[in-house]
Amino acid sequence: MTRFALLALFLSLAAPVLADDARDRGCAATTAIVAEAVATRAKGTTQAQALKALLAGDVDAKYIAAVGPLVDWVYTLPQDQLTNEAVAAYNDACLAQIR
Repeated sequence: MTRFALLALFLSLAAPVLADDARDRGCAATTAIVAEAVATRAKGTTQAQALKALLAGDVDAKYIAAVGPLVDWVYTLPQDQLTNEAVAAYNDACLAQIR
């Protein structure tokens, strides 16, 4: 019984850490999508071409549904905001939502 209690305690303490790690990976994955969309748009690629290129890339299947809205968002940014600062701001906002 003591082993079971210790295991239950360990799992209850580890679960939030594991959840945070998964969320961090989610932010990293979606930030990579934003970074690629920013770089693609900065090169003058159309929104439709950027979407097609990202969907044909190596995006994890779990994040395919996020590609469209993220590309849409990037294409609303003014041209002067197509920088690494926009990517960092997205990442910061994503991480802030999970903490």
